Amino acid sequence: MGTIGHGPSKSTCNNCYSIQISQTTDVEPFTIKVNGRQEYQGILLQVKNADNQTVGEFINFNEDEYAPVACEEEVPEEQSVDWAGSIGHVDAKLKSWPIELSWTSARDDVYNSMSNVFRVQGMVVMDYDNYHLLPEFSFTIKKRRHIDRPVAPSPPTAADSTIAADTMITTTIDGTLSEATLIPPDHQAQLEQDPEPNALFMQVLCCILAVYFIMTVARRRWYMRHMPAADPEALKEG
Repeated sequence: MGTIGHGPSKSTCNNCYSIQISQTTDVEPFTIKVNGRQEYQGILLQVKNADNQTVGEFINFNEDEYAPVACEEEVPEEQSVDWAGSIGHVDAKLKSWPIELSWTSARDDVYNSMSNVFRVQGMVVMDYDNYHLLPEFSFTIKKRRHIDRPVAPSPPTAADSTIAADTMITTTIDGTLSEATLIPPDHQAQLEQDPEPNALFMQVLCCILAVYFIMTVARRRWYMRHMPAADPEALKEG
């Protein structure tokens, strides 16, 4: 990440900043919230994919406060000049925390990324000689597989089995991409664990069978002790 003409910072600030990302519903843009301790002059934010490419775009921001920032190698040829892949403040007035910005994942560069894991990067400018790099914040999304036009249902094919499990299917009429869905960090951690459900199931099943066997033996013994022996004469009469 470039430092926009600044030399080495003359200060650092560990554990001074936090980044959060949220989504009101699974069809709305993401909200990136940054918090800090000290007043600052400006901030630069961007979202990277696993290939270290800046992807997505900041939207619906106050143009009196923010503007797209063209970092050295950050603007691919196919992007428009007003693409807000990186965003920063427009003036050096002292500012306070927190800040909240909307970021959209409904773009080809997000959907064409091989990984579903992205990370927020940023830099806080205290003054010309002092800037602090924000701690990288990683998040995971679930992409929606889009279809450019409505299609009639068709029987599944072998190719359908190759669709990733973390991809949802949605139909669009005009080819516009839908927002991806944010996977909460606690859910993602659960997905990354290997709980070995089959082993757990077998343990529970063995316990149930053991209890059933013990109860069966105990019931048979109780029955043999407490029930009177059958009368042979009664059996003959029957």
